[in-house]
Amino acid sequence: MTENEPIIGETPEERLIRMLKENGPDDPETYQFLQQWMKEQEELVTQSSDPNAQIEFDLKLARIYFKAGGEQEAFEIFEGARRQAMQEGKTDLFNAIMQEMDEKNL
Repeated sequence: MTENEPIIGETPEERLIRMLKENGPDDPETYQFLQQWMKEQEELVTQSSDPNAQIEFDLKLARIYFKAGGEQEAFEIFEGARRQAMQEGKTDLFNAIMQEMDEKNL
């Protein structure tokens, strides 16, 4: 088994975090898995009736990067989600994002 193969019971998000930690985002297998995961998530966002679906997807991706040690990438994605929440007048979501960023020292 290679290090990029899934571990039994591992979610796609956990696998992605592990692959990013071990190989970085420029590794071809990691990059391909990240792109496939993002495509699947974006399809879910498109199909969702939740008005916060895009922001929630961005937050999920930011958390993955943060857990994998990619603090700069995480900050940029959190910042984009924060701006979107502000522009859409979603004050509670904006405040929750700000709090999470503060807790993560981003």
